[in-house]
Amino acid sequence: MARKPVLLTYINGMPDFESLYPVLAVLAARGKIDVQTIIYSKLLRKEPRLEAAFRQYGHHPVAASKLRMKFLFGEPMRNADAVLGIADPFWDTTTRKLRSKHVVRVNKPSIFLQHGAYQRGINARWTAEPMRYYSDLLLFWETLGENRQLFEDATAERVVPVGFTKQHILPQKAFSTELTEWMRRFDKRLLVCQSFRWGLGRFNKNHIDHFYDMIDTLLSRHPDLGIIIRSHRGKVRRNHRSHDQKLRKKHANILFSHQYQGAMKGFTIHDALDVVDGMISPVSTTVLDCLYRGKPAAVFAEETPLFSHLPQIAGIEDAEAFIAALDRTSDIPDNAILTQFGKLDANLVNAAEAIEHFMLAELPVAR
Repeated sequence: MARKPVLLTYINGMPDFESLYPVLAVLAARGKIDVQTIIYSKLLRKEPRLEAAFRQYGHHPVAASKLRMKFLFGEPMRNADAVLGIADPFWDTTTRKLRSKHVVRVNKPSIFLQHGAYQRGINARWTAEPMRYYSDLLLFWETLGENRQLFEDATAERVVPVGFTKQHILPQKAFSTELTEWMRRFDKRLLVCQSFRWGLGRFNKNHIDHFYDMIDTLLSRHPDLGIIIRSHRGKVRRNHRSHDQKLRKKHANILFSHQYQGAMKGFTIHDALDVVDGMISPVSTTVLDCLYRGKPAAVFAEETPLFSHLPQIAGIEDAEAFIAALDRTSDIPDNAILTQFGKLDANLVNAAEAIEHFMLAELPVAR
């Protein structure tokens, strides 16, 4: 029997799992290449639902210690024909960048998969000059448009559009007694996401103050509306911790989705969406997460072209108009965006076929 080409993937945390595992499961089921996935053992302890997902979808990653994840990657790399990840080896800023440097050093073929709807180096500028990617194959969610100018020609030529590839595949999270009781008090519930972690001028103190002033007003004007505030991945940061505390003390109709504490401890964005009727978010992947769950979404007005035809929330009046529309169930689907980013199952097949074609064709790529 002919040897199958080996695709190696490391899953360090939930961003890797959410972005990569659905594609890996499809690849493994198709059986044309040997899919070898290594997952950080600490992640398995933090999210016990992963094991259930592995059983359901049939692809079982191998658990590895922090030492193996960060440093002992030489042998798996030697045995692999290509490496798949959500960071290009030239542009990896994570704590696992030693692996990326090794990929470049040994000239290992690399496949890059987009993981953010609004992502520097894909549809937002990262450098003044056109970027050169190391990866031989770049899987983007959309066809190149104006963002083509962000890349050197040789990089742009390696882009293959496959559609939105994230899927909600974890079993439903069990609700705490505190959360269940809070939900019973409010017939209508809204998820409001915020993300003030980015630099490069996207958000500043004025944006934070404006956000919390608007939420304060909404909570006061609509005491029968339950509002859940979720920061990026539920992480609490110094620049908004005191704002959260003030709202919690003042309003009974607010709840926070925090990763390590509270009634929604350990919730993913999809778990949070199970609790609410709609969402307001910055321009982010969370918008797609919401719309693909069949729930309405609006975005904070940031003057970015992405999601520009969704309801734009610049102030309290915009937010109240969106809340009023939550009752009109016929307004929930946004077919334009779902058409733009494709059907989930078909998108996963698109990504799998692109990876298989690259690995089976064994075509050299000039970097």
